[in-house]
Amino acid sequence: MSQTSEPIQIGGQYWSAQLETFDALESGDYDLVVFRAGYGGGKTLLGSDFVLGGAMQIPNGHSLVLAPDKTKGGPATYKGFFERLPGDNTVPNDAEGDPENSPIVAGYHGTKHRLTLINGHIIQLGGADIWSRFAGTEFNIIWCDEVAHYGTTDLYDLHEMLVTRQRTEQGPNVTLWTSTGNGFNQFYDITERQIEPDGQGGEQPLPWADRMKVVVGDTRDNPFHNELEKMRAQFEGTEREKQALEGGFSSANGLVYPSFSRETHICSRGELELRDARLYGYDYGFKDPRVLLEIGETTAGQYAVLDEYYVSKQPVEKLAGAWNGRTLVREGWIQEQGKTPGRVFCDHDPEHIEKFARAGFESEAAQKDLAEGINEVQSVLETDDGRPGLVIVDDCINLIQEFQSYKEEDVGTARAQDHALDALRYAIMGDRYVDTKTTRRRRGSAPTKGSIR
Repeated sequence: MSQTSEPIQIGGQYWSAQLETFDALESGDYDLVVFRAGYGGGKTLLGSDFVLGGAMQIPNGHSLVLAPDKTKGGPATYKGFFERLPGDNTVPNDAEGDPENSPIVAGYHGTKHRLTLINGHIIQLGGADIWSRFAGTEFNIIWCDEVAHYGTTDLYDLHEMLVTRQRTEQGPNVTLWTSTGNGFNQFYDITERQIEPDGQGGEQPLPWADRMKVVVGDTRDNPFHNELEKMRAQFEGTEREKQALEGGFSSANGLVYPSFSRETHICSRGELELRDARLYGYDYGFKDPRVLLEIGETTAGQYAVLDEYYVSKQPVEKLAGAWNGRTLVREGWIQEQGKTPGRVFCDHDPEHIEKFARAGFESEAAQKDLAEGINEVQSVLETDDGRPGLVIVDDCINLIQEFQSYKEEDVGTARAQDHALDALRYAIMGDRYVDTKTTRRRRGSAPTKGSIR
């Protein structure tokens, strides 16, 4: 710790959206305050100053800073946090920098990512990928940075845990989230649509929305931005303007299906003229969502995703019905909704395949080749004379969101959010290909030729 007789300054100048966020944090009216802004909106600066300024007012308290993970946190969140410490050369591993060079830091444990201030307040730097390790500690202040990038973390579960960890006597017992929008994911559902997860049967409003304040900042309004003209030139008028500048949402970078767009592939139910045939894709899950997609065929020969069952932590009987021998003893979703039987291509669980067969569906195991299936879905997204080979009814919200957030870097990994896309891939692959002992050939050429059969 450096020694100085000069007054210690924490913080600095802020622009209007930052000041609004600070007001919300200090109001005592909210459990969660969200500052959503474009690039260069001052999110890391605000989060760092919120933690440091509050920690200096709470002797022997405990605060938490969460980055997406420790690897990503090092060059971004953590570095920005260390730079906001009063003093010089406070960034560790940067020209022999050390947080203990700050006059407010009593000690820093690099291996444990833990900072102790001169008043005994401990600030823990962690990663949201393993957030459960913090479930046993109470925190006065919590700051979660770049929340839209918490790829493997369930934000609903995370928020529930953090709220239970903020019950200290000193307060302020409020969590700050800072982030840009990054695809149409749970961060979008919570901060923009304010809905519950897996809202089968309609979107359910977020029950704690009145305890959340969302402040949206447009980077162009930030007078302290030092490269604003460069940002304008790069992003204004592009598909990324909402995310990069406005504090809104755009499709994520590096998408598996970049040709998918709301303008081209989303329609209302009333726009469709359908044939009678039905096709289904089924992806098994319990903790992960269990998904069934209903797919029809338009009179123009397009695939049309008409409905989705997207529910977690429910047995297959809730979907396909409960059977006693060959007799239905309890209806499931497909019976309640009166779904027309058709061909269903299933994840490889023989018991589930049999349950669909008992319900009158022509059920079979799906062809699960990932690369080939992705290619097939990409092909049906293509347009012919401006008409796409696949359209999706606008209330199939989970499939639409997965299209807009499924990244190439996540393909084949546990962090991929692709459950509805898997079900779609199974159905498309099953309908367009047929396997024999000697050859594997396409069942139909283009979907506009009417390939559901």
